[in-house]
Amino acid sequence: MTYSLYLAHINDTHSHFEPTLVHFEVTINQEVYQVDAYCGGYARLATAVKQHHALATQNNSSSLFLHAGDSFQGSLYFSQFKGEANAHLLNLMSVDAMTIGNHEFDLGNAPVSKFVDQVNFPCLAGNMDLSHEDQQKHLPLAPHNNLYYYNNELAIANYLLKPLGDQQLAIVGITHDQMHNIGCPDADCHFLNAIKTTQATVKHLKQQGINHIVILSHLGYDGDIALAKAVTGISVIVGGHSHTLTGEFDHLGLASTGNNGQWQNECLILQAGKHAESIGLSCLHFDKNGKVIELEGGTQFLIDDNWQAKQNGQIVCNETRRLISDYLATAPGLLKCSDDQQISEIINQQYRPVVEQMKSQLVTMLSQPLRHSRMPNKELPNGSEIAPLICQGFYQASAAKLPTDFALHNAGGVRVSLKAGPLSKADICGRLLPFEITLMSYLIKGEDLAMAIEGAINNATNNGLMGTGDGSFPYFYKLRYSYQAHKPPGQRVSQIKLEDEQGWQALQPQRVYRGVSSAYTLAGKEGYDALLNSWEHHDLELSMSDSFVAFASSKQYLV
Repeated sequence: MTYSLYLAHINDTHSHFEPTLVHFEVTINQEVYQVDAYCGGYARLATAVKQHHALATQNNSSSLFLHAGDSFQGSLYFSQFKGEANAHLLNLMSVDAMTIGNHEFDLGNAPVSKFVDQVNFPCLAGNMDLSHEDQQKHLPLAPHNNLYYYNNELAIANYLLKPLGDQQLAIVGITHDQMHNIGCPDADCHFLNAIKTTQATVKHLKQQGINHIVILSHLGYDGDIALAKAVTGISVIVGGHSHTLTGEFDHLGLASTGNNGQWQNECLILQAGKHAESIGLSCLHFDKNGKVIELEGGTQFLIDDNWQAKQNGQIVCNETRRLISDYLATAPGLLKCSDDQQISEIINQQYRPVVEQMKSQLVTMLSQPLRHSRMPNKELPNGSEIAPLICQGFYQASAAKLPTDFALHNAGGVRVSLKAGPLSKADICGRLLPFEITLMSYLIKGEDLAMAIEGAINNATNNGLMGTGDGSFPYFYKLRYSYQAHKPPGQRVSQIKLEDEQGWQALQPQRVYRGVSSAYTLAGKEGYDALLNSWEHHDLELSMSDSFVAFASSKQYLV
């Protein structure tokens, strides 16, 4: 006997309520065309989910709609409305379950607690241990009945059960177990090893006679592969975190895993890209032992007719456009989709007016483009042209309140390059610095500052360790240094100098300096461990984008 499940899934939507511009490249009759299309958005997602549920009903099958985490951050909608708008819209989309991602914790546990309280669906983090949580603090997590966290009594993840024919299907939420390195959860919130927690939970489920097991993960594609290899008996992993497209998208000019990359140890691995551009829409057929024996469908980019096609930089003629239109209508991975009226009206009437107002608020002008690269390269030997200016904004905000020696920011906190011309508040808050994270002033010894610089660069370059990515690369205002990768650990950073009124002064290891960074960086993430030795922390009560808006608005031209 086989069992069918119509599965819809999204991940890493990051408050992208409106359609996002996606660049495709298609080949038709050996001619290559570039197609720019606005894809997805919550109104189209809602339509696609309703259609998928209707298909399940027509075929007398079960259906699920899952979110694999990271609904927070990413756009002006989050910076203005925090998690409230996300909760409102997701509630209307009939989500069956969502795993909590790392960006849900960017502002600590309190916003997560508010979000879980506001949503009408289960939130999962089965390897999150709340046994040490202070229940007297403001907005604890543990009291929520719709939060499925670690079960200390059974030493497994709490899980959901859904009917699947005459069987039961388990949904287990597993989030990133290095959360304290990449997010900002409260100290009393612990995250247990993802593989060990999953192994124990799958074993328990099998003992209960439950063979159909979905892991709703926020581990990233590589983490999902490792999980599938280590734990036998998982039916399917629905993942997030790495913004991966599983399946085959070469025909659209997009990087993806390929069809073979979707399978590991008889476990199907799915992930649906990012930013609500696309959605996984599939029908899974299981055998009685829980193994997926057939996969129909896959990730779909939700498009409409408002796309533009070019060849060699020139807009194509009408005849060629018709040819491309026919191709797009039948190409796998593309689904023409209309807006859900209710979702569209709510976005347009309740949320968009504030965003549109910010788009009209001119902050400054750029006489030339400013390029952003996370790390120095041949084209940009000094690295990002924007990050040092953002650091200058940090410094100005801190120095207005406290004597400040330097500003530090990690490259990953800067998201885009800037073109010449007007720069609006929306550009800064929604695109350049979309993470709503506060600025912190602190005191630190010179020797610890040196170790923080080295640790961040080691992490970014995988020098002597497997780092978390090049987003940790440091940028400064009023500080410069030399880094020599070949030297032993602890000796790679030298010639550190800080600028004061008398010029550039050598860093003194035992001297105390005052710096300013984002709360994320100060929390010792991604190689910045030595910043944990800092003290006298002051919340400047300004976000990163707030400080840059103030800094840039004081100049007629930023550059």
